[in-house]
Amino acid sequence: MKKTIFQFWLVNILISIILSVLYRMVISDLNSTNNTLFERFISILNILINLGLSTVYLVAIVFSSLSLFLNQIEKIRYNYFLSFLTFSGIPFICVLVLGAEVLIDYYRYDIVLPPLRLLLLFSIVYLICTFVEFLLFRKKVEKIYS
Repeated sequence: MKKTIFQFWLVNILISIILSVLYRMVISDLNSTNNTLFERFISILNILINLGLSTVYLVAIVFSSLSLFLNQIEKIRYNYFLSFLTFSGIPFICVLVLGAEVLIDYYRYDIVLPPLRLLLLFSIVYLICTFVEFLLFRKKVEKIYS
C-alpha cells in the first residue's frame, strides 16, 4: 500500500509542477507596455502581486500533496470521506476562499484582479485533477482489498 500511495503522490507532484509552471507562464504574459512613470509603478506592483500569488499557489499545492501520505493510516484509508479530504480537502478550501474573494471583489468593486481570477481558475483545475486522482485511488484500494 505504501508503494501505491507513493505512486499517487508522484503523480500529484507532477500535476502540481506542471500547473505551477503553466500558471507562472500565463501570469508573466499579462504585463502590458509601460510608457509613463505611473504605468511602470503599476507594472512593478502587478509583478509583486503575481509573485505573491504564485508563491501562495505553490505552498498550497505542496501542503495538499503532502497530505496524501495520511492515507497510510488505516482509519483514514478505509474511510471514504477522510481519504477524500487527504486528496481534495486543501484544494477545495482554497477554491472556496478564492471564489468568495472574487465574488466579494466583483460585487463590491465591479472588478476582479486578473491574477486572482487566474489563480482561481488554476485552483479549480487542480481540484478537478485531485478528485480524479482520488477516484482512481479508491478504485485501486478496493481492488487490492477485495
